[in-house]
Amino acid sequence: MKTRYRAGLMLAIGLGLAGALATAQAQPFVWKTVVNNGYTMPNSSKLFNSYNQPSVNAGGLVVFRARSKGPQQPVRGIYERDMRVNGPLIEVTSVGSAVPQPNNTYDSNGALAPFNEFPAFPRIDSGSPTIATRGQSQPVWTYLLADGSETRVGTAGVYTNPGGALTTGASLLGAVRLPDGTLVFPQYQVPGQVPGAASGTRFDQFPGAAAVTGGATVAFKGNYTDTVTGIGMTGVYYRDVVANGGASPTYLIANSATRIPNQPAAGSVTFGSTAPPSADGGYLYFAGFDDEDAPTLGGIYRARMTQPPVLQTLVGIGAQVPGEVAGTPFNRFGESLSVSSDGRYVVFWGAWGTEVTAKILACPTDGNADLIAFCTAAYPAGYTVAIPVHQGIFAYDTRKGSLAMVAKTGKDGVQDFLYWVFSGQPPGTGGGDESEGEPPRWRASAFAAVSAKGGTAYRVAFKAARSGVDGIYLHKGPGVVPLATVVEIGSSGTAIDPLAPAGSLVSALGIERDGFRDRNLAVTASMLEPATSTGWAGIYLTTVPGGD
Repeated sequence: MKTRYRAGLMLAIGLGLAGALATAQAQPFVWKTVVNNGYTMPNSSKLFNSYNQPSVNAGGLVVFRARSKGPQQPVRGIYERDMRVNGPLIEVTSVGSAVPQPNNTYDSNGALAPFNEFPAFPRIDSGSPTIATRGQSQPVWTYLLADGSETRVGTAGVYTNPGGALTTGASLLGAVRLPDGTLVFPQYQVPGQVPGAASGTRFDQFPGAAAVTGGATVAFKGNYTDTVTGIGMTGVYYRDVVANGGASPTYLIANSATRIPNQPAAGSVTFGSTAPPSADGGYLYFAGFDDEDAPTLGGIYRARMTQPPVLQTLVGIGAQVPGEVAGTPFNRFGESLSVSSDGRYVVFWGAWGTEVTAKILACPTDGNADLIAFCTAAYPAGYTVAIPVHQGIFAYDTRKGSLAMVAKTGKDGVQDFLYWVFSGQPPGTGGGDESEGEPPRWRASAFAAVSAKGGTAYRVAFKAARSGVDGIYLHKGPGVVPLATVVEIGSSGTAIDPLAPAGSLVSALGIERDGFRDRNLAVTASMLEPATSTGWAGIYLTTVPGGD
């Protein structure tokens, strides 16, 4: 599931454990505990309780979002641990901590405006300890308008920590001006070269998880409103937060005014949607389409992070699906792209064909109350979605310009790669933990991560429903190699974490796009002891054996 991993467990998963045991395989991997429910949170007396999927760099530094248990206000924050030396757990930042500069707004106790949530999983640079996280906060900047009235702005941003200190990479402060009209923070404005964007146009939100690369460059999706037409726009951007003394501008890669490159020469269709990017090796990678829900144009792209940007189509809608009969085109791609730390391989989800199966999704019962209420009112009998029958995970070799199939439905017992979540901001609410500042809706994601180290060999870890069981599986490429089982629902909990309850079984698993770097594979796992419903959860790291 695309959700937090908690010690508790939904009844539906619990009922499926008995069947899962029949297909669960022995685990050949040796696991280290990064954190579990027995660890005390840094700067708190509370224990960890739930976790989002982690990210890991090539050296084994793991970064993750986590929280404590209620009923009082839980502790929530971003944490890291260097597993190469079994270092201590470190708090990067947390809810209630001051937002880094620019921040001139104080509360009644004289404290600077604090963070109130981190709406996406944090990511880490493959080759450095620099992380990136989104943050929501109280308004951070107080200033006077031209008419002399006071206003407060700045409730969202992208934050990063080159050199160790948290700093602001992107912010909603791009429209702040001095009384004479001078922009105070021009580095945060929507880039002026974007057609229709006047100088001083601010971003409205930064959906999804921002990436970081090169030790100091953040790459992110940004939404904004065209100041001329009032139309909502979206795009992908990057910014070096250290260059020019920290005043380097934000640069555009592509946005809603950018022509989709892989269309007939006479076509002028622009991107209707862009996805949160990934970045490595000096390139930014993203998925973009004419229509997110029913794409007819678009695909997977990359561009050097230089100006002016030149988009290169890696794989487009309509391209031939590898391994399928000639004339079988892709008709859909996933938004989450995993890029190997050497920048060579890009892994993504894709679908083809017109056959679908129906699946009824139930509204969440845990999480933000406003979101649960909105979903229940809108879909009292559940929501029926059409699942593509033909779907798979693919790896693109940027050096050879070749595409290979990693896994597909109907092969090796694989049934589905998609996991669904209901998220967004209900009208008239603050949006809650997972808000993107966008209307609530059902969203599907596939989860895969790639690892490679400068050669032709690569490995892909991915989550899938296989032979009736959810699990994380491993493919070694290039070539046709049998899938390896990393861990499955229903396998032994103590085989991963010796401190898990005796007799417990794995009940939930998670992996994200930056969770597999240079053989370091990091996952979330929850366990449940069926007889007593005693739960456990944590984040775990293994070194994938077998060389590079």
